[in-house]
Amino acid sequence: MPGMNGTMKPELTSWLRSRIDDSVTVELLPGDVSGRSFWRVSNPDGSFVLMDSGKVPVWPWIDVHGLLEANGFRVPEILEIDTRRGWVLQEDLGDVKLNDLDEDRYPGFLERAVNTVLEMQRKLTPEACTDSIAGRRSFTPAFLMAELEGTLETVFYRLLGVPMEELLVLQEEMRRLCNALDDTRVFVHRDFHGSNLMVTGDELVMLDWQDARFGSPSYDLVSLLRDSYRDAGDVWEDLARKFVMARGDMNMFQVAMAGTQRNLKAIGTFGIQYRKTGNRRFLEYIPRSFRYLEGYAGLCPHLESLVQRIYRLLDEYHGEIDLRDFRDTDYPEVREG
Repeated sequence: MPGMNGTMKPELTSWLRSRIDDSVTVELLPGDVSGRSFWRVSNPDGSFVLMDSGKVPVWPWIDVHGLLEANGFRVPEILEIDTRRGWVLQEDLGDVKLNDLDEDRYPGFLERAVNTVLEMQRKLTPEACTDSIAGRRSFTPAFLMAELEGTLETVFYRLLGVPMEELLVLQEEMRRLCNALDDTRVFVHRDFHGSNLMVTGDELVMLDWQDARFGSPSYDLVSLLRDSYRDAGDVWEDLARKFVMARGDMNMFQVAMAGTQRNLKAIGTFGIQYRKTGNRRFLEYIPRSFRYLEGYAGLCPHLESLVQRIYRLLDEYHGEIDLRDFRDTDYPEVREG
């Protein structure tokens, strides 16, 4: 097959040839940390995206895709699929993500994304999700705390060198946070942020919904508005308050607490990705995520103790990485060797 870049398995090449003629060219695209691979498949008539799910089961992705599509949400069209082998040929949405938009277009699309969160919560009721895996999974305090255990171990213990006696106190404060989170249950995409929202023409199209489940109404909201990859600035709070008013059954305390858990979880994920790959780019999202915590504490006094403790630990301890300048820079110092 001409124009092959990357390493496509021979059996995948054969499968692709059986569905598209041999004139196509194939370009390996940046993937995600899940282990999935993506190619752009092009011919004179257009282009498509081919996903190889690898060792990651593809059926939850297919399941939630069907749920979203059936309820009128914009997701990429599936053209061909091999569920057993985890191969999906789908619509090519281009390369422009929400986070790539300039300052003139970004706020308007960001508000549209907030409205999409509201619409998912309105349409995707427990009854609508009865036959989907999303309706059989939910966040619990134990699940949310398990996410933060990864942050404690990888970032605070292994990367920063915080001693065990300090970690145990921090662990208890995090556990109280998870136990205090809103127990309202709505549909949650779970990874609804600006790098998983494609902008194609005037459309906003979502990706990476395979971990969808039920949880707090604030979860997708804070994932979007307090995105570790792009700071929305002061507009985030205005949009959050509009969201709270539109729902009518929540408050900004709940938004702040959900945001604290979500950003702390993201910090742990970036630390794990850095340790796994050695790629320092993952560290660049950690300082911004820590800076968000101060705003949450300003909205919710119950968070002040936790946030002050975290900031003190960042100022006092540094090991493989040094985050003492997290307030001013997105580039932590890394100790060599």
